[in-house]
Amino acid sequence: MIIKVIKSRLFWPFFFFIFLILGIFYILYFTDLFVLKEIMVVNTKKISKDEIIKTTGLKGGERLFTIPIDNIRKKILINPLIEEVIIVRHIPNTLEIKIKERKPLAIIIQDNKGYLIDKNGVLITPIIPEDYQFYPVVEIKNEEFKNSLLNFLVWIKEHKNYLPVYENLSKVILEEDKIIFITKNNITIYFPLVSQKDWSYFYKNLDRIITYLYEKELIEKVELIRMDYPLGAALIKFRS
Repeated sequence: MIIKVIKSRLFWPFFFFIFLILGIFYILYFTDLFVLKEIMVVNTKKISKDEIIKTTGLKGGERLFTIPIDNIRKKILINPLIEEVIIVRHIPNTLEIKIKERKPLAIIIQDNKGYLIDKNGVLITPIIPEDYQFYPVVEIKNEEFKNSLLNFLVWIKEHKNYLPVYENLSKVILEEDKIIFITKNNITIYFPLVSQKDWSYFYKNLDRIITYLYEKELIEKVELIRMDYPLGAALIKFRS
């Protein structure tokens, strides 16, 4: 008798719970309450919003909770200009697509063609002539230090208070044992290939040297600056 009473008391809460779950499932997947009416695309600069929406393949009217978010994200990431995608469902009828575009860092030459690359070395787009005004050409001869060099270039670009400023670098060569910077006013600068934290130290010292040369109106006479000397020392070669 006691068991029957317990079962009777448990039946209706259990029945109500199942009914509630089925009701929610029905509302989400079989009614027009949660259907796609709007796609929001945010954080785009170089890529048009219409292009992103076209890539999704969505036409509107799809049920919000049946939209294959992961598949759509993979489709969008095929675009080389895009680094990251976040897709969020907003009840009752909106899909938000947040785009993080790749930021060009430098130019690399492959098969006699120039391409913009990002901080990870990913090819973004073929270059146009104006790109040489803003990005140095990078030549990699030491794959071991490639990522460290690209991270260092990001550091230089972000620290515009140090000379030479990033936009004044025309070429950066990663050799087996050194880094060679060539500026747009044809100054060649050598850094030794040591730990990355020392590169920022050398660049800060380089800033002091170049600032001094500007103050003394000697900068146009400089041909070479070598930082691959004992810490705190450098060699400056003037044009003959």
